[in-house]
Amino acid sequence: MKMETLKCFGFVNFEDSEDAARSVEALNGKKFEDKEWYVENAQKQSEREIDLKGGIEQEYLQEKVDKYVDVNEGLNLFVKNLDDSINTDDKLRELFSEFGTITSCKVLRDDNGISRGSGFVAFSTAEESSRALLEMNGKMVISKALYVALAQRREDRSAKRRRKKRTTRNY
Repeated sequence: MKMETLKCFGFVNFEDSEDAARSVEALNGKKFEDKEWYVENAQKQSEREIDLKGGIEQEYLQEKVDKYVDVNEGLNLFVKNLDDSINTDDKLRELFSEFGTITSCKVLRDDNGISRGSGFVAFSTAEESSRALLEMNGKMVISKALYVALAQRREDRSAKRRRKKRTTRNY
């Protein structure tokens, strides 16, 4: 059986803008059933993209990049949530080429050769990689907001998963 992670979201329309503002104030950041709610006024995609690229989130990402680059070279990026039209290595390379010299680029595929909507892009310097991460994470590309992160080695991901499993046992 294939399990999928659901991303829950919804929209509520209020007749009165003051009621909407009170709801945002009362519910944003509250926890329900162990999940923190993010509540705000609806935005156009272009507005949301600007918000995703700014402020505290940008500073947080830069801190993570700086920390990772110090320990590892930080050259390889993992990219997911690719639009279906970005289905070849060349198209992925073209998407990231403005940030510097790409040393390798790979779209991940299933057993039938169909894109999984994710891939890897490696740059020649950590600075290029860092700039691509900061500018492309959350960016709307065609119909989807990209998720871009520093790639982790398989053994690092496995170790992290094992640690998480040990700390989240149900009794």
